Amino acid sequence: MEFWRISNYADLRGIGGLRAPGRWHHRGQPVVYLAENPALALLETMVHHEFGSPQALPDNYQLLRVEITGDVAMAELTANVIPDDWRENADWTQAAGSEWLAGGQELLLKVPSAILPRSYNYLFNPLHPGAASATIAEALRVPYDPRIRAMSMAVRNRANPSTCS
Repeated sequence: MEFWRISNYADLRGIGGLRAPGRWHHRGQPVVYLAENPALALLETMVHHEFGSPQALPDNYQLLRVEITGDVAMAELTANVIPDDWRENADWTQAAGSEWLAGGQELLLKVPSAILPRSYNYLFNPLHPGAASATIAEALRVPYDPRIRAMSMAVRNRANPSTCS
């Protein structure tokens, strides 16, 4: 199976989850967020930047291709389990993901993307016994497309017309 991630660090230990909470986990839990394709990985990363400031974007990003081999134990949060307000209900999403992590039964949890319908992210549990089957198969440094910076500048100018010259 192939997954994608954008990170400054080419590792799968889930250190970021120890330091900060995410949509699907509470702070203090090692977890790695993966996307089903590179475009979703980029989009998910960009929504966490201060998009109104082009200076907030780094010069480039590191695109990681993660491969997981063998039989992969995976759970999925399906539409019949997720409440209608899940995008705004951080208490529910964090509790659901944290409970899954604490259970330790599966290596991956498939969750819907909050920003792109019919797209999915995956929580990777680095403490699961099967975690060793995951490797970073490729790490590419990629410059941000200049159009992304231009789009960011346009958003900033629209939000604060006094900055337009």
